Amino acid sequence: MPRARISIDRPCSSTTMTIALLLACLIAACNSQSFQNSDGPSVMTPPPAPVQPPAPPMNPARQIDGNWYATYPGGPLRVVIGLDPMLRGRNYVATLVDGNKDVPAGQVMWRGTVDQYVPNLVRAEQACVSGAGRGSVRTVKARVVVNDPEHLTEELVDPKSCGGFPVKYTRASAADAPQRKN
Repeated sequence: MPRARISIDRPCSSTTMTIALLLACLIAACNSQSFQNSDGPSVMTPPPAPVQPPAPPMNPARQIDGNWYATYPGGPLRVVIGLDPMLRGRNYVATLVDGNKDVPAGQVMWRGTVDQYVPNLVRAEQACVSGAGRGSVRTVKARVVVNDPEHLTEELVDPKSCGGFPVKYTRASAADAPQRKN
């Protein structure tokens, strides 16, 4: 039987060339980074978080509840500013602790609401004593300006509607708070 002879001089057929090319691509692909052993699943680092704008400053008018001294006539008089339990939100009630000849202790001096558009401002209705002695009480429009967390100024919208204004408030815990007279 005759033996098959392979001649080196013959050109390769196109099928052989295609197989050789596919084999070369397969070997190259198997040697790539994608097919190498790893320590586990790769975790992509998250993109950096966008820079957040700073928080808006806290409105000091939202933190005025507490004990104060006010320069009402015959003062300084102690005043407690608290939140109105009958209303939602920042609705304040300022109640006189120390009375004087015109206004008894326990009198509500003003009721107010934090202005939603103007920081450091409380819109209020101020009690104004009419006449000498313990006369009738009427209300006038006022505004409470928060100068800083320790100091307030109460001004009347119409300065001529009631005497003794503006009234300065100093928080009882402030370093410059007046001393109570006995």
